[in-house]
Amino acid sequence: MQPFGEREGQRERGEQSRSMGPVAPPQTTRRIAFTRKQRIGIPLLTLMPLLALLGVFGERRTTIEAQSSSLAVSVQYPTRFRYRQAEPLEVTVRNLSSSVIDTIDVVLDTAYMTRFSGVRITPQPRSAFTVALTAVRPGEQRLVAAEVAGEQYGRHHGRIVVSAPNDSIVVRVRTLVFP
Repeated sequence: MQPFGEREGQRERGEQSRSMGPVAPPQTTRRIAFTRKQRIGIPLLTLMPLLALLGVFGERRTTIEAQSSSLAVSVQYPTRFRYRQAEPLEVTVRNLSSSVIDTIDVVLDTAYMTRFSGVRITPQPRSAFTVALTAVRPGEQRLVAAEVAGEQYGRHHGRIVVSAPNDSIVVRVRTLVFP
């Protein structure tokens, strides 16, 4: 009987015994092969954490100021935030005239506000998203504060209209809600 790993007749021909073992693989050059989707996807996956570190996906707020002959308005609102996250929206109104203004109406766009959930407005609106500021003295400043939580993903556009009996100001707002 022959030892394991020897070929038949190997000893007879005078060859030295050696073990067979596995055959070595052929030498090839290694190269990385990506599909088309991988060539696009891998850089994007690498880019996402970098953009997050730079604050591209974080919350952001902005302030818009407008002025007319008798009113000055400052609107501070979220330009982008995350789904179900609560953010304040503040409208500051100042009477620039030399007389008392009986009523200043602050109208928050219904189409814009219904894109959010849990909307709370102070002072209490008299009708859907309309707040009446009464007896505003000259130079007096009033605040309308709303808290909104992102309910629907995407971009939301709207207007905030501040109107007095003989004057009005329209401020356009845009908010992006991330998933």
